[in-house]
Amino acid sequence: MKTEYLGLELSSPVIVSSSPYTSNMAHIGECVRHGAGALVLKSIFEEQIYRQAASLDKMEGYGDAGEYLERYLGDAYKAEWLELVKQAAATGVPVIGSINCVASGDAWIDYATSMQAAGAAALELNIFLLPTDRHASAAEIEQHYADIVRKVASAVTIPVSVKLPMRLTNVLSTCDALLARGARGVVLYNRFFEPDIDIEKMTFQPADPFSEPSELRNVLRCTALCSHVLPQLDVAVSTGVHDGAAAVKALLCGARAVQVCTAIHRHGYEVIGQIGRFVDEWAARHGFDTLEAFRGRMDYGSSEGDFYQRVQYMKYFPHDAE
Repeated sequence: MKTEYLGLELSSPVIVSSSPYTSNMAHIGECVRHGAGALVLKSIFEEQIYRQAASLDKMEGYGDAGEYLERYLGDAYKAEWLELVKQAAATGVPVIGSINCVASGDAWIDYATSMQAAGAAALELNIFLLPTDRHASAAEIEQHYADIVRKVASAVTIPVSVKLPMRLTNVLSTCDALLARGARGVVLYNRFFEPDIDIEKMTFQPADPFSEPSELRNVLRCTALCSHVLPQLDVAVSTGVHDGAAAVKALLCGARAVQVCTAIHRHGYEVIGQIGRFVDEWAARHGFDTLEAFRGRMDYGSSEGDFYQRVQYMKYFPHDAE
């Protein structure tokens, strides 16, 4: 079943998110073969360049060459990614370039314009600015997000979306600011690799990076709110979509597409087509000829809108409960 996302016509609402499954042409070919509607290429990370340069700069024989190494490695790293954009775009499936930077400088603009030139049909900005300054207000931090989007959106002609973190004070206000700066869509939400601690060794270790189906509940309410209050923004749901039923729920709340990663890890590339077929069969069973015929039927403005508010607590926990 077709959908339109970021002004792009997709053959399926199932998008493969930025992940190892979009990091090389072998994996991308499998995603395309199994019916992906679009591909978000694995993010280009600015800090990867800095780490490599810093590591080499400390080695004997390299001397004080950090600035040169950053420039050299940055060019090589970017060239590798741009070649992947070109090859992926040749598959005919819309390719969305993903950029993940640690700073809010002009590197964003350089990467964005280069990806557009290489054939990316859209861009997804993966932004996370860790709030480590206790004097910085939430409004100041969220303003940085808006400033990054403004710079990138003004430098390219392809649509720009933003993958947001969960911990925003007012997601609607942030999305409204992004829309005003040129964003065409938002992805709810980014899943960070949170650290865990080995208490015997007293060392940090990576936590499980994969999502659980239950996490979808953290996203449905915000999807329903954003799609109703800010219909100019295209919403894609990225967390907790493990099967076709989850995809239908997201679409009913107003999402235009869903992004999958963990589902592929657990069930293989076949799950891409399985989710798409489930949506088609569910729609046919309920008499819907197009995705737009049911998308958003259960958003915040629907007859069930009260359920997104505190009324559910009154239903579950009546005052006279013993």
